[in-house]
Amino acid sequence: MKRILSLVLALVLVLSMTTAFAGTKLNNGGSSSLSSIPPFKFEHMKKGFGRGTCPVYSAPYTDAYRAANGKACVDTNSYIDVGGFDERGWMIVRYETNKGQWRVGWIPPKYVKGVSTKMAPHFTSIEMVADETLYVTDDNLSTFNKNRCFATIDPGENYYVVGRYNYHGDWWYVEFDLEGQVARGFTPVKQKPTDRHKKKRPMSGASFS
Repeated sequence: MKRILSLVLALVLVLSMTTAFAGTKLNNGGSSSLSSIPPFKFEHMKKGFGRGTCPVYSAPYTDAYRAANGKACVDTNSYIDVGGFDERGWMIVRYETNKGQWRVGWIPPKYVKGVSTKMAPHFTSIEMVADETLYVTDDNLSTFNKNRCFATIDPGENYYVVGRYNYHGDWWYVEFDLEGQVARGFTPVKQKPTDRHKKKRPMSGASFS
């Protein structure tokens, strides 16, 4: 009887760790579950937070991949969305590029020290293995278009799900290796590539997204 009970408990444990994430599988065998990741959101700052032009990295590391040929930056004196800080003081932001798209990235602590925000995002680190090609974008406001993604994660490659954003579409926020550099971006929970590109601007009167 005890043996049967043990087998039943083991089966329940395995099923509880199963994820419906399309095209991927868990690689770490841990108890973390994708379904338990709380989505993060952004606070709209119409007038920015007045720190001038700051460098932006795709992940919260100074040696991480940086868009715009390594020159990505944002004018914090103008409209910007703030998603909060990580434990080391890096701030995640979203801003409009000069091409009319949106970009999410990280500003180093020394540029944002003393800036306050109501956002307190929860990030995790769940290791995954890609079973199919995953397209990654830094724009979580526009309709998914694989031709406008800045990177791909190839089948067999390891990566990490670090968060979820589902206020405009439904995205996993992932960390991965991009030609020897750490990078972060968004990949759809269910990838349905399209050639249509519908720009979405947050409502000016809203406080959060």
